[in-house]
Amino acid sequence: MNTMQKTILIVEDNREYQYLLTLGHQRSNINCSVQLVDSAEKAQELLLGQELKPQLIILDCHLPGMSGIDFVKEIKASIHYRSIPILMFSIFASPELIDEAYQHGVNAFIPKPENLAGIVELWSDLLSFWITSAQLPLSD
Repeated sequence: MNTMQKTILIVEDNREYQYLLTLGHQRSNINCSVQLVDSAEKAQELLLGQELKPQLIILDCHLPGMSGIDFVKEIKASIHYRSIPILMFSIFASPELIDEAYQHGVNAFIPKPENLAGIVELWSDLLSFWITSAQLPLSD
């Protein structure tokens, strides 16, 4: 396992949910850095400007401007970024939306936790699988 600190890019537009994700990350004591942006366009700027190459992207499905699905299409079309695992989450997820997300390259679709306890549990799950067990792509 690579001991270098991993970076997670979170794309979430809701300010209250951003706060809960940040607080949940702090309470989970996971050793990774988190970059949080509020739109797919800002995430795209970070990636395409080569300012960031995260080992994992957590993406809200419903975003203003470019949707989460459209962002996935862009990233998976890029030779430099298509190997980055993307976890998509949403409170409102139909079976059709979940199918579409997987068809375009999402690695997992998870229900968005509704409270701080659920978010801390999400971070714990991330730690046990995506950060500790899974072999993630390295940054350049």
